[in-house]
Amino acid sequence: MTMQRRSTPRYVANLPARVRAISEASELETKVVNLSVMGCCLDGAGPLKGKQECEITIDWEGRRFQAGAMVTWKSSGGEAGLKFLEIDEESDRLLKIICSNLRLQPLVTLPDETV
Repeated sequence: MTMQRRSTPRYVANLPARVRAISEASELETKVVNLSVMGCCLDGAGPLKGKQECEITIDWEGRRFQAGAMVTWKSSGGEAGLKFLEIDEESDRLLKIICSNLRLQPLVTLPDETV
């Protein structure tokens, strides 16, 4: 594992979320471990597959963030990285508000496992 600088800051989130793979009808309840304006890291993402397109929903203080996303990496421990692909204007504004209310995450070692 190597230390790498991220292109955008990550924020410690610990937020409940729901993810639905585009090809699936059912939603997966999971947790957003960290969040950025470009994507997030999920814990409990076992059924998701690499390069899979999905939709994520995060409820925060009575408001709902929704975005189209793609799984960019997955660990054997059940974590997955999502890159946001499609965010409407309202959700984009909310995402920035959510991030501004979270604690900045220090740089960490990135996992070697990728998809």
